[in-house]
This record gives sequence, C-alpha cells and structure tokens, in this order.
Amino acid sequence: MSGRRALAAVLVGLVVLTGAGHGVARAQEERDTEVRRVLVLSVPTLSWADLDEFDAPHLEALLDESAIADLSTRAVVRRTTPGDAYTTLDAGTRARGARGADGLAFNVGEVFSGYPVEEVYGRRTGRSITEGIVNLGLPQIVAENERLPYDALVGALGQALEDEGVHRAVIGNADGSEQELDVEFGRAVGGSLMDTHGVVPGGSVGVELLEDDPTAPFGRRLDRDVVLEILDDEWRDDAVVLVEASDLVRADAYRSRVTADQRTRMRAQAIEWTDELVGGLLERVDPERDAVVVVGPYHASSGVHLTIAGLRAPGVEPGLLESAVTRRVGFVTLADTAPTVLDLLGLPRPAEMEGRPWERAATGGSAGERRAWLVDANEGALFRDTLVGPVSTFFVVAQLALWVLAVLAFRRRRPRLRRVIEVAALSVLAVLPATYLAGLFPFEQWGTGPYWLFLVTGAAALGLACDQLRRLGSVVDPLIGVLAVIVGLLVVDLLVGAPLQLNTSFGYTPTIAGRFAGLGNLAFAQLASASIILAGLVAWRVGGRRGAWAGVAILAVAVIADGSPFWGSDVGGVLSFVPGAGITAVALLGWRIRWRTIVVWVVGGVLAMIAVGFVDLARPEDQRTHLGRLFERIGDEGFGAFVTVVFRKLEANLSVLTSSEWILMVPVVFAFVLYLIWRAPGRLHRIQELIPQERAILSGFTVVAVLGFALNDSGIAIPGVMLGVLNASLVYLVLVTDELAEPDAAAVEEREPAAAAP
Repeated sequence: MSGRRALAAVLVGLVVLTGAGHGVARAQEERDTEVRRVLVLSVPTLSWADLDEFDAPHLEALLDESAIADLSTRAVVRRTTPGDAYTTLDAGTRARGARGADGLAFNVGEVFSGYPVEEVYGRRTGRSITEGIVNLGLPQIVAENERLPYDALVGALGQALEDEGVHRAVIGNADGSEQELDVEFGRAVGGSLMDTHGVVPGGSVGVELLEDDPTAPFGRRLDRDVVLEILDDEWRDDAVVLVEASDLVRADAYRSRVTADQRTRMRAQAIEWTDELVGGLLERVDPERDAVVVVGPYHASSGVHLTIAGLRAPGVEPGLLESAVTRRVGFVTLADTAPTVLDLLGLPRPAEMEGRPWERAATGGSAGERRAWLVDANEGALFRDTLVGPVSTFFVVAQLALWVLAVLAFRRRRPRLRRVIEVAALSVLAVLPATYLAGLFPFEQWGTGPYWLFLVTGAAALGLACDQLRRLGSVVDPLIGVLAVIVGLLVVDLLVGAPLQLNTSFGYTPTIAGRFAGLGNLAFAQLASASIILAGLVAWRVGGRRGAWAGVAILAVAVIADGSPFWGSDVGGVLSFVPGAGITAVALLGWRIRWRTIVVWVVGGVLAMIAVGFVDLARPEDQRTHLGRLFERIGDEGFGAFVTVVFRKLEANLSVLTSSEWILMVPVVFAFVLYLIWRAPGRLHRIQELIPQERAILSGFTVVAVLGFALNDSGIAIPGVMLGVLNASLVYLVLVTDELAEPDAAAVEEREPAAAAP
C-alpha cells in the first residue's frame, strides 16, 4: 500500500513542483505615467484587412503609434450582435443583450412611442431621471443575463467609474430610417458605459448627431462637427468618453440591400468618414496625458472574424498586445476592454469582471509587419474554422473504412491486403499529428486543395515511416512509433508555447475563443488516449519492472505537460487524466485495482487540480491562467463562482452532445468490437494473452474517457477522439496478432509485470 501512495505522491508532486519551479515567465511592462482621460474609439466591424484595402491615414497613424492586437469579439455565442458586444464591453465578462431592446438608448428629453423618454424610464425602473442617456432595454438585458451561467453584472464598468467619481459620456447613433427594416433604432452604443441603473450621465445618442446625405446608407451619416462639439463639452479631467464610428454600423446594416459594387463603395465611404472623425478626435487628445483605446466591439454581419484593438497611452510603446485571459501575444478579448480602461486610470477591477487588462507584450517588428501578421492570423482563424468540421468527419469516416477493411482481411486471408490495412491504420493515427504540423505552413493563402494534399500524403508518409520500425524486432513497434509521435509532438509543442495549437483543425481558434493558450480539448483527448496506450505497449515491449516504470514515466510526462499552469493549463484534463493515468500506472505495476483505488485516484485528481490552482494563484495576476483566475474569483465571491463555472461547462457539454460529428465515433468503435466478439473472439483473447498490459490500458482509458466527457465543455468530442485513437490501435493489433504470436510468445512471461496480480 505504501508503494501506491508513493506513486500518487510522485504524480501529484511533480505537477506542483514543476509549477512552483517555473521562473521563465515574461514580466509585463508596467506604466508609471498618470493617465487623466481615456478616449474609447469604437470602430464596429473593422478588421486589419480593411485598413489594407481602404485608405484611413489618421487611424493608421494612430495604430502605428499604439500597441495593437486582433480582438476576439465573442460574447456568449459565437455571432456577436451590437447589444451583445456593448453589454459585454461594459460588464467586463461575457454577456448578452436583449433582442428587440438592444438599441433603445435615448437622451433624456427625447420621445419614445409618443411618451417622454424619462417617463418611460421611470415606469420601467421606478427611478426618476432629469438628464443624461437612459437605456430603456435595461430590464430585459438584466433578465437575459440572469438566466445565463456567467454571473455578469450589467453595467459593471459604468458603475465602477461612477463610484470613483469618473465622468462618463457616450457619443454615437446608428439609426436607420427605411421602413422595411425591422429595427429603426441603432443605439446599442448607449449600453457601453451605462451604470447598473442603465444611465450614462454625458454625451448623446440622439438624432442631432446625424445629417442628411443621399449617398449614405439610409440617407444618414454622422455630423462630424456636432460629434466634436459634444466631445469638447465632455472631455475633461477624470473622464472616459466613448465615441462610436456609427457610419461603419450603418454601412454594414445596409450591405444586404445594395449591389456588390455599391457595397464596396459604401464601405470605403464609411471608413473615409470614420477617418475624418478620428482626425478631429485626436486633435483634442494629449498623448502625454491621455489614453486612446481603439476597439472593434463586433464583427461584420457577413460572418465572424477578428476585429482590431489598439492602445496608445503614456508609457506604452508600440508593439503587440496580450492579456492574462489570452496569454498569447497578438490577441485580446472584448471582455478585457473594461479592465483595461480601469487599469489605465489606476482603478480597481470589480470581482465580477473576468476580463483582464491589455498589456503590451512584444515589439512584433515594424508597424507594417505587425499589421500584416494580424491580418494573417485572422485569415488563419477563418481558414481553420472552415476545415474543422470536414477534417473531423474525414477522421471518423476513415475509422469506419478501416474496420470494414479489417473485416474483409479476416475473411479473405490475403497477406498483402492485411499489410496494406496495417499501414492504413498507422496512417489514420498519423492524421492527428499531421493536422498540427500543417500549422507550420500558410495554407490559408494556398487554399484547401494543398491542405488536404498535405494532410493525406503527410499522414500516409508518416504511417509508412513508422511501419519500417518493425525491423526493430516486433510488429508492435510501428504502433508504438506513431503513438510516440502523437504524444511527443503535443508535449514538445506545449513546452515551446503551443504554437501548433493555434488555428489548426484539432487545436483552437480565437474566433471561437474557448481558449487561446495551453492544450485544447481535442488535443487533450489525443494526448491522454495515446499516452495511456503507449505506456502499456512500452511496458510490454521493455518488459518487467523496468518496462512498467517506463510506462509510468510516459504517463507522468503527459500529465505534467497537460496540467501545468504555464504549459497545458487544462483544468478538466487534470481532473480526468490524473485518475486515468494513476489507475493505468497501478495496473502496470501489478497492483490490484479495487474500488478504493479508483476513489483514491479520483481524489488525487481533485487534489492535483487544487494544488495547481494555488500555484497558479501565487503567480503575478497578469500571468495567471483561467484556473488561477477561478481561484481568485472564489476568494472574492465565494463558492458560487465555482458553481457558475460548473454549470457553464455542463451547459456547453450538453449543447454539443447531439450536434457533434464525434458522436458517430461511438457506434463505429462499438460495432467493430461487437463484430470481433461475435466472429473473431479468439483474436481479442489472443491479444490479452500476448499483451497482458491491455487490461491496464483499457482500465485507464475508460476512466479518462468517462471523466473527460463529464468534466470538459467539449462533451462527446473528448471520448469521440479517444475512441478514434483506440479503434485504429485495436485494428492494427488485431491484424498483427498472428505475426505477434509466433516470435514473441516465448517472451510473454518475461514481459509481464514482476508483481502481476493473479
């Protein structure tokens, strides 16, 4: 029993000690210059590619002097509406607007549906108001967010500024006028700096901001002179003013009603007018004392894409931004905007805000090089998003074809066909690392044809190369080789910052914004399943106690890479992988598995997660992962913060249960296993006899698959990917059983664990 406790202590301790010993994290630059005012320039729908295509000299000059990034606009759902965007910006965490009520912001003194706005506001909120901007949709917005598992405080930024005596003003109006439109009011910007009562004390969202222009969308455009006059009235010390380039909004809303040429002309015109406005705004900004935050709060209606983010402030050098949420240079999120504004003014961040301030993280070359890199990153994300479904389907269909061919090989007993299918099984497994290696090349520029050519031929070449390993003396060596490639590539990638996870088919993308750094869920499934199978096969191949400990070492490396806060930072992975790896290790070492063993390792996974969380919490705030930030929220808000995260993951898990292509992997694998049990039970039994470590593999695999499904927000995708790795491995082992039996049968006794249980 002491040996088992020692093994558990080793695995958990390695995770903790590795985190505690980390000393290479890059410290962020700190500003020591006071900021007296903050201008937030909202440029909805604008991307870095737009600035390459259209001329905007004032905006480009501003951004060349700024630290910049691609902005992930995702709020609660992937498609972000104006209401979602501004509610999220103000809340500092993911939030939603309320459909039909998002644009209902008005100046006090305006009329809504025949009633004075202040009268309607009083009826809806029970509060009286005499000046400022009021959001009549506040009750619906609050109700909408109370139903969501994000604990968003609607109006958090505005309220934080109000409590600190900072003046707030919003200027913008994106109203339409043509009767065919469902919504006439386009004033969602009024929700960007409102307090928890739905009030912004300064600025304007009224029709006085507009002038008639028959060439403009809806015949209206912003009156630049009026916008600047209002800014002059509001631009005072200790002030935050948000100005929306509303002409961009109108041009995007009108795009579906015009020809393609007219659409391009209107887009260019809106960017030109926006640039003229920016030129006037910057004349009123003192670069030595004032900060300018540029944010594209939502993407164009034509489709999801990354927008622009920029920060010019005293003490901030031009370069690339990141945040503690993304932990990846060149990327920030919309929810990070509110903490950034507060940080510029030296104000505390409310506990309800999950976002973290933007920080200048790297130079990134010249201004032109930075912008070009951000354009490429957005194109890479969009290209990846078009591929993830087809590549997943291809992998699932390949698994089905694999076992159908294996069945034909059993029936016809053709050695050449069997050899072809063996290589095919290795090649199907090789598809997984090939998807990550594809990230080394600019396929977003080359197109889908070259990508598929690389994926198929690369996987086939790797399968053939691994097949040559049978010359080492065992027909199992090729399978060991391809599994080692999967595990080794993922581990090495994590150690160098996970560059191959970003914008690859089985990695993650900033447009979805599930994560930006560390190990993605599909990669975790590959790492966990491949390392467990690899550990069992290596233990068999090496033999004896030395082989068993070699397998344990493989599992320890995989667990550390997955769970360390500065590498994989995978909370669900720690909770599911530690029990699965522990049970596999126990079985490899020949110790009997009881229910108590399972409980011990499940508890060990929880303790490992807690230990890693405290290690992460001890790091500087701007370097913490989502686990450290969760512990921080628990400290501020109590255990309810943890419950919120659990319900959020459960909701995401259930939402993909029936919509994911990975659900098809379950019947594929079980159909093959049932066929073997029905028609070829001797082969399964023979594998168990020749490779007794198979029991250890299946025990650990089952635990990780079940817990991975329950504890990760990718749902069925986790066991789906894992079953894919298992299916291809099983097909290969079943095919080589006859070859394996003759030369290796005499060595079975030596390869069994020295302390194997009867």
